[in-house]
Amino acid sequence: MPKKSIFPKDVKEKLKEKFRVLKRKIVLDVFTKKGTNDQFNQFSIQICKELAKLTDKIEVELHEISERYKITRSPTILIDPKNYQIRYTGAPAGEEGRSFIQAIIMASTDNSLLSESSKERISTLKKRHHIQVFVNPACPYCPQQAIYAISAAIDRKDISAEIVETFENQDLAQKYNITSVPQTIIDGKEVAIGLQSEDKFVAGLLGLSLEEVRVKEAKEAIETDVVIIGAGPAGLTAAIYAVRSGLKSVVLEKAGIGGQVTITPIVENYPGFTRIAGKVLMEMIAQHAMKYTFIHQGEEAIEIRPNHPFEIVTTRGRYLAKAVILATGATHRRLNVPGEQRLYGRGVSYCTTCDGYFYKGKRVIMVGGGNSAVTEALHLDSIGARVTLVHRRDSLRAEKRLQESLFSRKVPILWNSQIKEILGEEVVSAVKIESIKEGAVKEYPIEGVFISIGYEPSNLLAKKMGLELDKNGYIKVDRHQRTSIPGIYAAGDITGRVKQIVTAVGEGATAALAVFEGLSSPYWIT
Repeated sequence: MPKKSIFPKDVKEKLKEKFRVLKRKIVLDVFTKKGTNDQFNQFSIQICKELAKLTDKIEVELHEISERYKITRSPTILIDPKNYQIRYTGAPAGEEGRSFIQAIIMASTDNSLLSESSKERISTLKKRHHIQVFVNPACPYCPQQAIYAISAAIDRKDISAEIVETFENQDLAQKYNITSVPQTIIDGKEVAIGLQSEDKFVAGLLGLSLEEVRVKEAKEAIETDVVIIGAGPAGLTAAIYAVRSGLKSVVLEKAGIGGQVTITPIVENYPGFTRIAGKVLMEMIAQHAMKYTFIHQGEEAIEIRPNHPFEIVTTRGRYLAKAVILATGATHRRLNVPGEQRLYGRGVSYCTTCDGYFYKGKRVIMVGGGNSAVTEALHLDSIGARVTLVHRRDSLRAEKRLQESLFSRKVPILWNSQIKEILGEEVVSAVKIESIKEGAVKEYPIEGVFISIGYEPSNLLAKKMGLELDKNGYIKVDRHQRTSIPGIYAAGDITGRVKQIVTAVGEGATAALAVFEGLSSPYWIT
């Protein structure tokens, strides 16, 4: 019986279109060892063969593990090994399929995805480097970090890039105490936990500060009607509506496209979808937005000068815009207890989608009582973690349906309790939890702490501009999403309103339409 194809028919057609840019024929060398990760070996062989059927620019060669390329792990895939040092140690499954396909394109076209300024910086390196990026198939942030490493290996042939799948290589992950992904190791030393901006990645590779690698302010500016800062639900929707209104737009995103939604395991309250993974929903919205506008991923806005037009200074250059929409979102709120920062990435995490699978069969706690905390506690329970929910109050704030799911699964809950300290030397080993009513503090042996206690606004740009903020630091807006400075709009979580995907989308659309109306008939001129 023939194997089921990895790629649906529509995806194959999209890949064929994508592979039209391939220039040079490349070889994918697949190394496997029978009896070691057999399921992943078969997947690696199948995905490479299926990709080769879509274009004559890909050739697949199968090998048993060999010392020739110092291959000791199964499966291992080398991409164009005669020209580059790029390897996948482990199957490129799930999210990592995206970076794998992009790596093939970069190798065949001999062109990386780094900006020209980053390429210029990397050209100054004086010695060889080996970059390892540890990933897992469920992590939506991992592919972009992998692409940075692979891009560096494309630009400098004396740089080797290795993308390591942690589940298939647990001994290697344990060697570096990997309990959070993506995690980047350069020449055997940890340089980053989590997805970096392109500038931070290059700075880490060069051993420089972030300020030293940032581009000097560009002399020539790009002119556009509206600059949208942030590529979450609000920013992407604003881009769609702006362009459909006839406005030229640019979207700037310093990190990953999709915002917080990409790490939401399951979304059940977005109209039209009774149940959909957050990352899948955001991929659909992002693909829609890309049909209308450019999304400059890895480009951070560092200053907005309130001239006419507005001048937006970024890590890559300058833009002149008639209006600006701030959709910068919010970041995870910290507990601010001893041990939290020190053990981040060593058992402390804010993302169950990224890191939950490390804790299958292990004792973990989920801190929080809202929708996000309960959703993530359910996710941890579903993947086999021994999760306990810790909440400050005697009742949950989460939606009734989520609470019912939590109670039906009999997930233990410590009511009226708060974390006082997270303990551990190299990794989390215990937590101190205080009973709010009794004041007693008890130590619990634990291996992981997941935190979801709300968000803090990403308001640095707003503060620099002097926008009016509320007492919690969120940008004040009117019903048209207009801020205290004419021509500056805000949408999504940064406004501090109801934190739902559907409201962020609505605010993004409202802001874009308000920009169109404002430019047609300026509301600030009476």
